[in-house]
Amino acid sequence: MKDGYIKHYFSNKTRGINLYSSGLSFRANQIADSYKLKNINFKFSDLVIDCGANYGDLWLYLRDKINKKNYITFEPGINEYRALKKNVQSNFNYNLGLGKVESKTNFYINEKDADSSIIEPIIYDRIHEIQTTTLNNFFIKYNIKSIKLLKLEAEGYEPEILLGSNKILNKIEYIAIDGGYERGKDLEETLSKQLNFLLENDFEIIEINLKWGRALLKSKLFNKASLLKKKK
Repeated sequence: MKDGYIKHYFSNKTRGINLYSSGLSFRANQIADSYKLKNINFKFSDLVIDCGANYGDLWLYLRDKINKKNYITFEPGINEYRALKKNVQSNFNYNLGLGKVESKTNFYINEKDADSSIIEPIIYDRIHEIQTTTLNNFFIKYNIKSIKLLKLEAEGYEPEILLGSNKILNKIEYIAIDGGYERGKDLEETLSKQLNFLLENDFEIIEINLKWGRALLKSKLFNKASLLKKKK
């Protein structure tokens, strides 16, 4: 897809037409609105982690807001990751899944519907073994101090990813979650479970998008943690 001077690659024709037929600017605003990201004032130095980055559509919105080197993506899909690497270069893209433990696990692929998941869905084309890590371990390994935004979209596996982030939640200022009816064969929703977990861990709801089953939350402890760090 070419829109002005921007090229954006995708690997599934049907999905690409559905996503980008109205242009890349439209798609950028669509994804930002779905996660209510316009509540956030980004600085160029802000760090963003995009879990379930797919083709990197979030970057369409962030490209003029943050340094590309501070855009970190996790995308376990094979073809999605190939497109992602073309769409966002000179940053940090990881062909890994996130979870509550580090392990090898099955990944059920349904690229056309963007329903690939570690939780077995109703429909999938094939199974691919992937490596998972945790955000707790990732923060330690790369000595990350804090992030502005964690965008979390894992087709029903979001609660496990949050459990694997429990030690560093106060280092994340905003978390945008996806929790629609898409977990496993029973199509369970995960929005309520994620909201309860984050509220119990000192986050507050900024805005909820019931149409998409998404929400934006902000940490109450983030500024306090930053102040304590400066005092030390």
